[in-house]
Amino acid sequence: MTNSSSDNMQKELNILAVDLDGTLIKSDMLFESFWSAFSNDYSVPLKSLYVLTKGKAYLKNFLYNKSTINIKTLPYNQKVIDFIKSHRVNGGQVALVTGSDQRLAFEIADHLNLFDFVYGTSNSKNLTGSNKANFQKEIFGLKKFDYIGNAIEDTSCWEYADKAITINAKKNIKRSCEKVNSNSLHLKNPDQPNLIFNFLKEIRTYQWIKNTLVFLPLIAAKKFDYISIGQSSLAFFAFSFVASSVYILNDLIDLKSDRDHAKKCNRPFASGSLSLFHGSIGGCILLILGFTCAFKISLLFAIVLAIYYTSTVGYSIFLKKKPLFDIFLLTGLYTIRIVGGGVATNLEISFWLLAFSVFIFLSLASIKREAELIELRERGAFEMKGRGYKSNDLNFISIISISSGLMSSLVLALYINSPKVLDFYNNPQLLWIACFLFLFWILRISFKTQRGEMEYDPIIFALKDNISKIIFLIIFIFVLIA
Repeated sequence: MTNSSSDNMQKELNILAVDLDGTLIKSDMLFESFWSAFSNDYSVPLKSLYVLTKGKAYLKNFLYNKSTINIKTLPYNQKVIDFIKSHRVNGGQVALVTGSDQRLAFEIADHLNLFDFVYGTSNSKNLTGSNKANFQKEIFGLKKFDYIGNAIEDTSCWEYADKAITINAKKNIKRSCEKVNSNSLHLKNPDQPNLIFNFLKEIRTYQWIKNTLVFLPLIAAKKFDYISIGQSSLAFFAFSFVASSVYILNDLIDLKSDRDHAKKCNRPFASGSLSLFHGSIGGCILLILGFTCAFKISLLFAIVLAIYYTSTVGYSIFLKKKPLFDIFLLTGLYTIRIVGGGVATNLEISFWLLAFSVFIFLSLASIKREAELIELRERGAFEMKGRGYKSNDLNFISIISISSGLMSSLVLALYINSPKVLDFYNNPQLLWIACFLFLFWILRISFKTQRGEMEYDPIIFALKDNISKIIFLIIFIFVLIA
C-alpha cells in the first residue's frame, strides 16, 4: 500500500477509486466516530460543537481521538469488496478515497488488504464534495480513473471519472450520475434492506406492550368513559414514542458491544441495515412526538414523562453498568408507567397496585439479567460486557427473581383477602383461582429461565409462549366472572 503523499502515480494505470461511507461500509464513519466517542465521554456533543467552529476536518480529527472503533466488526459491503477483488484480478489498482479521517482510512485499508493507495481527510484538507473530486482529478488525472460511490455528493467525482459506478443508489442519484457521465454502471445488493422495516425493527414496537401498564389505573378503578380511555391512549403513545427514542440512543451507544455479541450483532445499526444518520434523526422525531402527546394531556404528565426519559437515558449510559442499581431502576421504569396512567386520568393509584407492581417488576427485571448470565455461563465467559455482572452472580440474581415473584403473589393474596375487594367483586373467592394461576406462571418462567429457555425479556417471552397466553386468558375470565 502506497502512502497518500505519493505524487508519482502512473496515469495510465487502471485505477478504481472507492468511497468509504455508504459504499465500502454500510455505515458512516462520522456517525460511527461520534457515537463511539459519546459512549466514552458524555461531554462529547458539547465539545464537538466547539471543535466544529474550527472546521469539519478538525471535528473528524477530534472524534477519531475520542473514539474506540473496532475496525474488524464494521458492516462491510460484500458486493463492493467482490467488485474490488474482480478489478484487482484484471490487473487494476484500487484507491480508497474518503472524507473520513485519514487514520481511520489507513486502519480499514490495513484490515482489508485490498488497496494500493489511501487518501482521507486531515486537518489540512477535507475530502468531501468538490474537494474530493478536484483532488482525484489532480492525483489520477481527468477521466483516468473509475469511481464508485452512493450519494448525491459523489456527482462531481463521477463527472471527472472514466466510469461512474453507483452502489445501492436511489433513482434520483442514478439520474444525476448518468447526467454527468454516460459511462455508468449501477450495482445493487440483492439483499438491500428496507428502510421502514428496519426502522420499525429498531424502535422495537413489540416492546410497546409494556406501555399498556398506563391502562391499569383505569381498569382498577373501572372508569371506562371516553375521556379517560382517550387520555390513557395518548399516554400509551407518549411512553411508546419516548421509549423507542431511548432504544435508538441505547443501540447507538452500544454499537461496539452489540457487534461483538452473537445475537445483538444482527440489530439494524450493528449490521448496517439501518444507517446511523436515519436512526439519529428518527430518534429525535420520536422524542418530539412523545412529548407533544404528553403536553396535550397535562403539564404534570409531561413532568412524569420527563422523569421517565431522564431515568431511561441515565440507565442507558451509566446505571446499566452498575449491578443491582440497574434492576431496581428497571423496576422503577415499569412502575412509573402506572403512575403516568394515573396522572393522565386523574385517578388515585392504590397501595395494593403499587406494592404488587414493585415486586413483580423487580422479579421480571431480575429474570432478564438471570437469562443473560445463564447465556454468559454457557459461552464460557466470566464477565458481562457493559453490565458489570459476573457469571458467579447468577445464584444471587436467581434468589432475587424467585423471592420477588413470590412476594408479588403474596401481595395479590393479601389484596384478595382485604375488605376493599368486597366493594368491587361479587364473587371474590374466584380470585383465588386467578392468584394460584399467577403463582404458577411466575414460578414457571423462573423454572424456564433456570433451564436457559428464556430469551432475555420475560414479557416478550410471555407474548410468544402459548401456555402463558392460556394462563392469562383464564385469569382474565375468572376476574370477569368474579
